[in-house]
Amino acid sequence: MSAVDSVGRQMEGTKLQTAQQAFDYLAQGWATGNFQPFIDMLADEVIFWLPVGKQRDKSSEYEDKQQIIARLGTRAERGDRLKFSPPDRVSSNDITVTFEFESQGNIRNQPFQGRNAISFDIKGDKISGIREYLGDID
Repeated sequence: MSAVDSVGRQMEGTKLQTAQQAFDYLAQGWATGNFQPFIDMLADEVIFWLPVGKQRDKSSEYEDKQQIIARLGTRAERGDRLKFSPPDRVSSNDITVTFEFESQGNIRNQPFQGRNAISFDIKGDKISGIREYLGDID
């Protein structure tokens, strides 16, 4: 194994560890309403968007860190709670790590159960981008 391969593999492992920690903190936040550990992992420049559904391409609603924090605060105050299953699949490329999982709980006082995917773009040890695919929320 060359030094380049060794360094590349080490960076890949670090990226996956960072993304796994972010996933665990997000799951904890949804379960308890305490999103602070997840928020602490957000880069100063971070983008959130929902690529599918009625909210498709409305990233402008959550275009910066403060808006993402406000969104999570609203979810917590409203009592939205989800329990995430352990990821079924984890895939990654040079920038992004994607987790596929199931969740169930309540959103907007309505029961929710769905198949989900969330992708984190990782820059250093921070989350610089988030994409959510959350089942059939209308």
